[in-house]
Amino acid sequence: MNLIILFLDVASLTAIALWWYRRQSQDIKRYFFPALTIKILAGAAVGILYFYHYQLGDTIAYWQDGKKIADFIRSDWSMALSFFWDESEYTDFVTSLQQQAPRSLYFSKMSGLLALVTAGNYWMMSSMLSFVSFVGSWHLFRRICMTFPEHRIAAALAFLFFPSVILWSAGLIKESAGLAALYFLIATCVAILSGKRISLYEWAGFAFALWVGWNLKYYWLGIFIPVAVTTIAVVWLRQIQPSLIRFEIFLWSGVFLLLLILATNVHPNFYLSRFLEVIYQSNLDFVHHSPPPRIVQYLNLEPSMVSMVMNAPAAWIAGLFRPFVWESFNMLSLMAGLENLAMLIVVVLAITGLRNLRRSPHRLAILSVLVYSGLLVTFLALSTPNFGTLSRYKIGVIPLLLFVCLTGSPMLSRWLGKKQRLGED
Repeated sequence: MNLIILFLDVASLTAIALWWYRRQSQDIKRYFFPALTIKILAGAAVGILYFYHYQLGDTIAYWQDGKKIADFIRSDWSMALSFFWDESEYTDFVTSLQQQAPRSLYFSKMSGLLALVTAGNYWMMSSMLSFVSFVGSWHLFRRICMTFPEHRIAAALAFLFFPSVILWSAGLIKESAGLAALYFLIATCVAILSGKRISLYEWAGFAFALWVGWNLKYYWLGIFIPVAVTTIAVVWLRQIQPSLIRFEIFLWSGVFLLLLILATNVHPNFYLSRFLEVIYQSNLDFVHHSPPPRIVQYLNLEPSMVSMVMNAPAAWIAGLFRPFVWESFNMLSLMAGLENLAMLIVVVLAITGLRNLRRSPHRLAILSVLVYSGLLVTFLALSTPNFGTLSRYKIGVIPLLLFVCLTGSPMLSRWLGKKQRLGED
C-alpha cells in the first residue's frame, strides 16, 4: 500500500511539473527543470546532512511529529480538525510532540498533512516541500522576467541558483515554506508597482502566503510589509501628484517610520519594551551553546539602543559576508565563506552604480530592497550570531539584495546582458 501511495505522489508531482512547464514562455523554459531538479536534490541533501552527519535536528523532529499528527488525523479526523484550528484544548497531545513552540507547531501541522499523503516517507515529504519552495521561487522569477526581461540571467542567479538559498530553502524545514510565501508576496508587489493587473488567483495566493509567512517567519514580514506598503503608497501618491517626486525620499522615510512604529504592536517580540531584550537574550542563548570560532563576537552587547547601534555595522558585515574564507571550520563553512566572498565582490561592484540610482525609474523599489536587507540582516546577525544558523536565516535577504546588486553594477549588468543576448542568438 505504501508503495502505491509513493508511486501516486511521484506521478502527481511529475504531472504537475510537466503541465506547468508547458505553460512557460520559451525564453525561460530552459531554467525550469534544472532549477526544479537542483531544488529537490537540495532537499535530499538537507535530510542526508541531518540524518547521517548531525544525527539530530529540526527536520528529523518535524518528520517524527508529522507522523504522529498523521496518525491522529487517521484515528479521529473531526478531533484532528479541531486540533488544527486550536491546539490549546489538546495539551496532552502537544506535549507529546518534539516541536511545541508556536511557529514550530504550525510547521509540524503542515508536516502532518504531508505525512498523511506520503505514508510518512521522509524523502517524499522532503520532495513535496522542495517542490512547494520551487513553485514560490519560479513564480517570482517569472514575474521578474515579465517586468525586467533584460535581467533574466540576474534573476535566475538570484532566485533559482544561488547555492545557500537553494540548500536552506529545500526539504522538510520551515524556511522552505517560509521563503516560498515571501516570494509570492514579493511577486505580487512587483506586479502592483509595474501596473500589472492582479488576478483573483494571485490575490488568493497573496492572502494565503501572508498567513503562512507570518506564522513561520514573522520577523521577515515584520520588516518586509512596512517597506512594501510604504513603497506602493509613495509610488501611488507620486502618480496622483507628480510634484511630490522632489520630496519622495523624505515622504518614503516618514511613511516607513510610521508603519514601523505601528508594526511594533502586531507581535509581542516587536513591542518596544521587549524588542531589544529579545535580541539580547537570543544572542546570549546562541553564544552559550556555540563554540567561539562559530559565532560573531560583539563589543559589550547590551539590551540598549546605544549598544545595538554601536554593534550594528559589525552585525551588517557579519550578516552578509561572514564567515570569511579563513574563518571556515568545516566543508559547509568553507562553502559559505566562498559564497560570502562572491557576495562581497558583487556588492563592491554594485557600489560603483549608486551614482545612477537617482536617475533610475525604479529607485524607490531599489531603496526598499536596501532598507529591508540592511535592517533584517542586521537584526538577524545581532540575535543569531551562530554562523551556521545565520546562513540559514538570512536566505530571506540574500536573493533580493543579490538581484539588485547584479542589475545595479554597470560592469556586471553589461556582462550578464551580453551573456543573455548570446544565449538568445
